[in-house]
Amino acid sequence: MQPIDLQPMSHNRLDFGPTGSLPWPMEPGLSPPMRRLSTTQIGALGEAIISVGLMHASQGRLSPFKPLADDHGTDLLLFDKDTQRAFPLQIKCRTGFDDQAAQTVQFDVRLKMYVEEGDGFILAALLDQTQVHTAWLFSAREWKSLARLTPDKGVIVPSAKPTARDKFQPYRHTDLATVAQRIVQTGAQSEPAPRE
Repeated sequence: MQPIDLQPMSHNRLDFGPTGSLPWPMEPGLSPPMRRLSTTQIGALGEAIISVGLMHASQGRLSPFKPLADDHGTDLLLFDKDTQRAFPLQIKCRTGFDDQAAQTVQFDVRLKMYVEEGDGFILAALLDQTQVHTAWLFSAREWKSLARLTPDKGVIVPSAKPTARDKFQPYRHTDLATVAQRIVQTGAQSEPAPRE
């Protein structure tokens, strides 16, 4: 039997600098194409970041589930293992300020996707890459009274500035630990929905 001569593979050096390795061939001197995340991608990233963050922040007490169909804007169901109750969560995510000086961010909720009754929450989150920079948590019952209503949507424009004293300041969170704590506390204080 003839011995097989194995040749070592040549490896291209990977660049893990600010731009990382590029999956497309580049000619010398050309810049990579500028890409932006789509709103769908931002939403999917936000849901993943928030799911993992709330599960970790609550030390596993809140267990997130993704509904098969997101009727009424339910992006996640948060199951509280201690109380055996589930809370619908609608998530709105952005990745930048609309007004840099005021550090404001606009979040829109379509009214046909909004359910006021029940123990649901709306979480508006400003993302910083794969982390939550600032979040605003509202119960579904209180959100509508804070939003500016148009015929088809409700709009909130909170400021992420730590010194901002707008009407959204009481709902502002700088980490998911306090978001998880508020969801658990609110759930413990509310009465379970009557069974039919």
